[in-house]
Amino acid sequence: MSGDVAISVAGADQTVLAVIDGLGHGPEAAAAAECARDVIAVHPDEPPAVLLQLCHAALAHTRGVTMTVASIDCDAHEIHWVGVGNVRAKLVRRFEGPGVRLVSRALLYSGTVGYSMPDVRVSSVGVLPDDLVVMATDGIGAHFFADVAIGQPVDRIAASILERHGKSSDDALVAVARVAVPSWS
Repeated sequence: MSGDVAISVAGADQTVLAVIDGLGHGPEAAAAAECARDVIAVHPDEPPAVLLQLCHAALAHTRGVTMTVASIDCDAHEIHWVGVGNVRAKLVRRFEGPGVRLVSRALLYSGTVGYSMPDVRVSSVGVLPDDLVVMATDGIGAHFFADVAIGQPVDRIAASILERHGKSSDDALVAVARVAVPSWS
């Protein structure tokens, strides 16, 4: 039973992405992570900072989680994101030549959602079609960025990162989302 979960849910004006890591291992970690995921599923139109606060309140009697929440606003062509703990999130873009470039990363604050929630500030950055949002729990080695094959399907990118950088000593999860805006102008 894994304490690492991901969610992608469309709201009226945004798509929310989150990766959640329940503290520890086993059923209690999984229950905490699933509780946070359920809170986000019920509130897909809230901004990331509000989602963190709602999760913090819901997780008060659990062991807590670390998590990063991102919302992609397709009308404004922006991603708004923030994390508490060590769930890393990066925005990756193709550039001329064979590689990719790191455009931005979510701000991460020390703390635990459900236990010691810090004051957070959400950062924002512009997105382009085909940008990738790559999110990973601490069960993935920190240098996974080198293995983002931007032209591959997102499930293959995630599987490759997990295979090459997953730690056998911890739950591990990689979520990859591609920015796709059909009415982009």
